[in-house]
Amino acid sequence: MPLFKDQRPTAGNGAADSMTLIDQDVTLVGEIVSEENIRLRGRIEGNVLTSGSVVIEPHGFVRGDITAENLIVEGSVEGRVVVARKFELRPTGRMRGDIRASVVAIAEEAFLQGKVLATEKISTNTRKRRLDRP
Repeated sequence: MPLFKDQRPTAGNGAADSMTLIDQDVTLVGEIVSEENIRLRGRIEGNVLTSGSVVIEPHGFVRGDITAENLIVEGSVEGRVVVARKFELRPTGRMRGDIRASVVAIAEEAFLQGKVLATEKISTNTRKRRLDRP
């Protein structure tokens, strides 16, 4: 199944972490709002908002803004990102857009076109953001 939730035990405590996988043959168009971790192998055309972490694998692509607790980019992003904790652009990663995060790590081989603002922790609470909308 290309798009699904996966319950995996966490190391040590036995509780389950929930993750949404968007597989390589899937293209999602529209906004994604989640409180879970997201792993992207496919394509998203729209904004992503999660209080969890996002991993964009080497063939993954996002055209839209991303707000997350942590973000690892091994694929491509075209849009602004706001990350509460750590933004990591790995060697295969391509980023076109501005980055705002507490911690920023950019590999020497990665591509970045945009501005970087290292700042204090930012809230990614999806429930609060949904309530704040008009």
